[in-house]
Amino acid sequence: MTRLALSIAGVVFLAASASAQSGSIRWSMDVKGSIARAKSTRLPLMFYVIGRSSDRPHDIEREQKRAFANPLVVQLSQRFIPVKLSRSRYEDLLEKWQVPRQANMWIVFTTPDGDKLGVLDSPGATKADSLAQKMNLSFRLYRQQMFDRELRPKMEEEKAPVADLKIALKAIDAFTILTADQSVIKLMERRRLDRGVQKMCYDVLAKLSTSACVNELLKRAADGDQQATAALSKCTPGAAEQMLAELGGDDPELHLIVYRAVTKICKVRQPKSDRFWSGKNERIKTKEVERIKQLVRETARRWKEQYEEYR
Repeated sequence: MTRLALSIAGVVFLAASASAQSGSIRWSMDVKGSIARAKSTRLPLMFYVIGRSSDRPHDIEREQKRAFANPLVVQLSQRFIPVKLSRSRYEDLLEKWQVPRQANMWIVFTTPDGDKLGVLDSPGATKADSLAQKMNLSFRLYRQQMFDRELRPKMEEEKAPVADLKIALKAIDAFTILTADQSVIKLMERRRLDRGVQKMCYDVLAKLSTSACVNELLKRAADGDQQATAALSKCTPGAAEQMLAELGGDDPELHLIVYRAVTKICKVRQPKSDRFWSGKNERIKTKEVERIKQLVRETARRWKEQYEEYR
């Protein structure tokens, strides 16, 4: 992958994720243009293989249109470049993907280079749940391949240029590559790490918010690392729940760091000031700890229900 391609990937994917899209999947009719765009942005492709209008069963088409308008499906489609593909005009691609020539109203997920990631037949594409799951699995496979083949080797290269490290971190952040957590942590351990790269590492750890990320940030925050302390407040509600083990613990400084972080993450109204914790009434302090734990766990539960499966 070229430096420019990776640079574009981060910008485009973040822009797509941030945009508000409603209605239904926006299918492009420009196959060649979509493939070119995928190669330049590094976004995977989602092909809707169709035959002539007269060959499409109306009941299947109606159910698929309903699935394509499902809010979760629409949201997940922003991770791809969706494009309609005529089976009669692109038989060579169907052969490459080992998809039957008579396939009609099937969905094929591929890398920008055209390598198959997943396939869903027409009945499968009528169900929003199965479609969302296949979209999620195909995207996860793609981003893992990207990390293993292109990003991890660059990050493990001792003399990798700063620019390349920044591009790799941008891609990890943009595609939320959760399995990159240990590589990011290892990168942070390098001596004389560029300050810009270091700052990006903290931001990526907060974005990923895996158990390893939270543990690393807590460890650094306990050692007085202000960047780690700031990053803790940018973690997910799921990560905030993990931090609760340190809330009300034996280390008063770490307790304060965690209290500030989880109340900010979970948007707790009117959190207690630092002075509150220097008081002598242990009963009211214990009551506040239990209150916050309950609020954080409830917020984390709602967050997991909405986001965790499709991260």
